[in-house]
Amino acid sequence: MVVNFEFLGNEPIENVITCMNFQCDKTVFFGYNEVIQKYRDTTVNFLKKYCGVQQVVFHALSHNNLQSILKTMRKEIEYELVQNNEIYFDVTGGESLILIAFGIISTEFDAPMHLYDIVRNELIELDEGAKREISRNVPAQKVKLDIDRYIELKGGVINYNLQSDLKDIADEEFENDVANMWQVAKKFGQYWNPFSEFLRNYMIPDVNLYVSKNASYIVSLLMQSESKLKTPAKLNEILDDLADAGLLTGVQHANGRYAFRFKNQNIKDCIWEGGSILELHTFQKERKISDDCKVGVHIDWDGKIHYQAGMDVLNEVDVMSLTGNIPTFISCKTGKMGSNQTLHALYELETVTRRFGGKYAKKVLVTAQPLGDIYLERAEELGIEVR
Repeated sequence: MVVNFEFLGNEPIENVITCMNFQCDKTVFFGYNEVIQKYRDTTVNFLKKYCGVQQVVFHALSHNNLQSILKTMRKEIEYELVQNNEIYFDVTGGESLILIAFGIISTEFDAPMHLYDIVRNELIELDEGAKREISRNVPAQKVKLDIDRYIELKGGVINYNLQSDLKDIADEEFENDVANMWQVAKKFGQYWNPFSEFLRNYMIPDVNLYVSKNASYIVSLLMQSESKLKTPAKLNEILDDLADAGLLTGVQHANGRYAFRFKNQNIKDCIWEGGSILELHTFQKERKISDDCKVGVHIDWDGKIHYQAGMDVLNEVDVMSLTGNIPTFISCKTGKMGSNQTLHALYELETVTRRFGGKYAKKVLVTAQPLGDIYLERAEELGIEVR
């Protein structure tokens, strides 16, 4: 039996990385009681469900008594050796006192030590030239980590019941439509969200996605509203560009009439939800450089969906990707944000990443409108990349 000994830390990926890459029959964790209570269930579930580990054992250690730590470790290691089991030490992410203990025990029992570079997903063996090394003596395996499993490892779950049909680029045609719409939205910048809102409020289509409105009525609404469109000129220009992109058909804004038809329901929804085009565009780019990528991710904090209003604590992440072991959390903002909106966006991104990303996660704020220097500085302080 192959037994992996390691320290249970606050970074879940560090606790399972060896068993994701090697076929271990049993894992013995040493850790502090409060950490064991917090991560016991999710760690056991992941190791048994995905990694094929048969037994998972936890032993609480003292925070500051090295002799007590050594006594606990020796007892457990001697037990495994009596059973003629192969033992290995994973010191990935271990704290200083625990690392000292592992070093002492490794010398006493001639047990090989290793760790993982999580960012590079590389094994580093710390007993070069030893008779036994995990890479030579234990069968390798490759447990695929995806976004669902990563969130599960963190104790959460993705609530797909809240997933919008729009947030799913299911075919090549919609892929091209999104790319074309992004070019229009980018061209009109600050006018895109007001345009979207105006259509949503005043130019509602019939069941056939056809819009037909009296021109004088539309012009009067433009003149009276606080919309940045102000006059028909910008409205007409955007409608024409959407028609040229094949997203609207039969566009008319002459002879006393505004009329057009949305290409399909997805296009209508995407235009109506002004901010969704930036999310979908960001998703298109991010998934080309990542192993897994999702848009409009609703994360339930405690990993249990209750199906009752007010019972679930949720965060929506506009775009989330995973490259190797490293997650990226992306927030997308299209409109011009005030100071409160900007700070809220930064802190919201920081909160969800701290809870579900951990120390290796990347945080990105994608904006269609530039941020002021003071907010760029605050983003830098929080470790948030602004694109």
